[in-house]
Amino acid sequence: MPTLTLSTLRRLAEEFQLSLVAVTSSEPLETDRERLQQWQGEGYAGELGYMLRDPELLTAPQRIEPSTVSVPIFGISYDQGRVDECPPGFGRVARYAWGRDYHRVIRKQLERLCSAVEKEIGSPIIARIFTDSVPLLERALASRAGLGFVGKNTLLIVPGHGSFLFLAEILWNVEVVNDEPMGHEAQPKANCGSCHRCLTGCPTGAFVSPYILDARKCISYLTIEKRGALSIQERGWLGEWIFGCDVCQEVCPFNHVAMKRNGRASVAPLRAEYGVGSVLSLQDVLRIRSHGEFVGRFGGTAVARAKREGLLRNAAVVAANTCAVPLLHDLIETAKSDAAGVVRQHCLWAAVSLARLSGSKAVEDSLQLAQFLARDQEEAVRLEAVRVLSGDMH
Repeated sequence: MPTLTLSTLRRLAEEFQLSLVAVTSSEPLETDRERLQQWQGEGYAGELGYMLRDPELLTAPQRIEPSTVSVPIFGISYDQGRVDECPPGFGRVARYAWGRDYHRVIRKQLERLCSAVEKEIGSPIIARIFTDSVPLLERALASRAGLGFVGKNTLLIVPGHGSFLFLAEILWNVEVVNDEPMGHEAQPKANCGSCHRCLTGCPTGAFVSPYILDARKCISYLTIEKRGALSIQERGWLGEWIFGCDVCQEVCPFNHVAMKRNGRASVAPLRAEYGVGSVLSLQDVLRIRSHGEFVGRFGGTAVARAKREGLLRNAAVVAANTCAVPLLHDLIETAKSDAAGVVRQHCLWAAVSLARLSGSKAVEDSLQLAQFLARDQEEAVRLEAVRVLSGDMH
């Protein structure tokens, strides 16, 4: 069996900007499996099909890679600085998506690490690399490894670093021997204590209770994972978020120091200047008419996960929520011409909402649009048109 000391692993990881590392065993996560089963049973996963898989798979590393002996967990920082107020006509993007696609960037770093480990020990290893791309409860693994603790907002918090972190892990056949002084790995004793800022700060009330999130109410879920139409209530919940949400992290005291320091992503391509940045122009998004255009703009970034239809849907909703009246013309044109029914539907609703702020001529134009779309080929668009024509905007 290949063997590596923990101090050597830390040294090699540091070379690839993987400064936060801890190691756990390949044993199943028994307690977390029970919690997961209960969470699934309550329906809190929504349309997250991958979180409805067999709990035995989600909590047992050896079910995914039978040769797993140990599981090193890595924490990789993303941009942590404070953000300016969102400009008119723009939508906010969650921090983790500011740079290049973290799946690709971090995987390359871990592949290089594995090659360095093979060179160090002088023999090949069996290794599978994952970062948010496998049915495995990586936060629970990271907590068991001692990398940090799971906060009331369900995210891993590393004392001294906060929660603005990607997690990644390697399932490998390498035995990692702890050669460090007793207590070297121990994290400062920390927990959320009596703080509940994330629970009360969530705009949608998505936390059922501490440590339990109803994904169906989470803005990140709504803007990224949910397909199709948003309900009127869900549209309001989005606020100015076009992709993801950071509220439960930004209010967390463990992140305040990191934000004051204006910390940067530890791996350069994950930084905002390499990707989409902290905000997106709603007009630019609404003018994307094809999948090719969408890939050309967002390919290689995490934003691509929302898909073209989802991102345009979100842009229309954010335009209405932020009273972006100058976008009224773009909304009307998109509602008339976009190929996706869900986009036409939400652009219609947004156009009518904004028209009420723009005077009688705009209202007349938006109602003509509704009359036009009342004959749309898709039922959902027709129903939206009938509803707004009846004056039911809520």
